[in-house]
Amino acid sequence: MTVDSTFDFEKRRNRPVKYNRELVGTTLRAMQRVKEIQTRREEIYYKRRMKGAKSEQRAAEKVELKQNIEILAPAAADKEKVLLNIAEKAKAKSATKKGRAAALAAVAAGELGAGMDTEE
Repeated sequence: MTVDSTFDFEKRRNRPVKYNRELVGTTLRAMQRVKEIQTRREEIYYKRRMKGAKSEQRAAEKVELKQNIEILAPAAADKEKVLLNIAEKAKAKSATKKGRAAALAAVAAGELGAGMDTEE
């Protein structure tokens, strides 16, 4: 990143110029554009640099996982128990919701039926 043609624009400063409104406007737009180009180049440079790092990190994690698999074995057994408990709780919750819905429907039907029986 030390060799970048956008730095040449920054070196051309501190020169007295007669004020021109259009020149100032174009200069400000050029400065914004230069900043956009610099940030885009920095992002590309970073992505290129980090491209191989992700695969190296995954490889290191796989090696560590192979070396320490005995630590995860009990966790996998516990995971099955936890999943079973979650499934049972979900079934119980859905059963209670169905029971409540049926009770509410019965109450609503009773209220509607009671209101229709009255004659004036």
